[in-house]
Amino acid sequence: MSLDESTDGEQFGGYYDDDDDMSGGGRGGFNPMDVWRATMANRSTFNPHQRFSEYFRCYPVAMLPGAERESLNYGGKIMLPPSALNKLTRLNITYPMLFELKNEEVELVTHAGVLEFIAEEGRVYLPQWMMERLALQPGSLVVISSASLPSGNFVKLQPQSPDFLDISDPKAVLENALRNFSTLTVDDIFEIKYNNKIYGIRVLEVKPTLSTGISVVETDLEVDFAPPVGYIEPGVSSTPHSAKSSSMVPTPDGHSMATLINYAQLASASQSSSSLAGSSTPSTGHRLSGKAVKSSTPSSKLSVPSLNDAMNKGSEFAMTRKGDNRSIPAPLRLPFGQLFFGYPVTPVHNSDK
Repeated sequence: MSLDESTDGEQFGGYYDDDDDMSGGGRGGFNPMDVWRATMANRSTFNPHQRFSEYFRCYPVAMLPGAERESLNYGGKIMLPPSALNKLTRLNITYPMLFELKNEEVELVTHAGVLEFIAEEGRVYLPQWMMERLALQPGSLVVISSASLPSGNFVKLQPQSPDFLDISDPKAVLENALRNFSTLTVDDIFEIKYNNKIYGIRVLEVKPTLSTGISVVETDLEVDFAPPVGYIEPGVSSTPHSAKSSSMVPTPDGHSMATLINYAQLASASQSSSSLAGSSTPSTGHRLSGKAVKSSTPSSKLSVPSLNDAMNKGSEFAMTRKGDNRSIPAPLRLPFGQLFFGYPVTPVHNSDK
């Protein structure tokens, strides 16, 4: 008996009567094959408008199993598990895959791209600067959702140290570093490495301003720099006392060096001694003929204070002649590592040489 000659109502795949009113009347009653097809279709498809959003335990990339990959800290991409890729491929998402990362406890948000899907299930690995940006600790929960960001055309950055100006071509260095980033988000402080030195850079502004983040993948991005943190314009004094002489440099005890050595008295004594040349005050001398000239006053001894006394009694830091009120400049003996530029110093030549 052929299929066409089968009994009324007997069909392949089940029994039903075309005349039975199983679906509200008319032809096309309950068909098991249609139900099976609908069931299988529902198992393999998702709502095209459904958004990827999952909770993960976050860890720094330094804890990623396998060989150390320090370079991942100087980029803006994360590591997700394979199950995330399986779900993303069945969703209607835009490429490149961009994500929003959120710490719900403190309401901090940033954005990132994905580098690989090799993390353990339930885990995500982030660059260290991103962990700090979101105030996350290893093992903390973070919400990762798919995001669609506009292509950026402008970004304003601020280096976090004046050392960034030592780079001969900072824009070229930054252009090369941004190849490791998929997004930039306002208020992020990301890190780059150049010549074995790490530089922190803050994102101050992005355009278009449709959101706080932009995509930097395959886009013509204009970059502007704000003055680095701590940078001082040349010719602008950092303190109101910078115009004063170097004699105002404080010493460990809090006094200025000029006060410590009584520089004003030393300078006046030097001038007074030169004005007294030719008077009867000099002690000894020689004529051009070689004969000695006796002094009108007896020679006196010089008293040189010790270094400790000189440091403790700055006003007496000069050789004084007994019975004479004038101060004679003495060799300036300072502790190792201290310099004084108050007056020109003439080296003392050794008479033995």
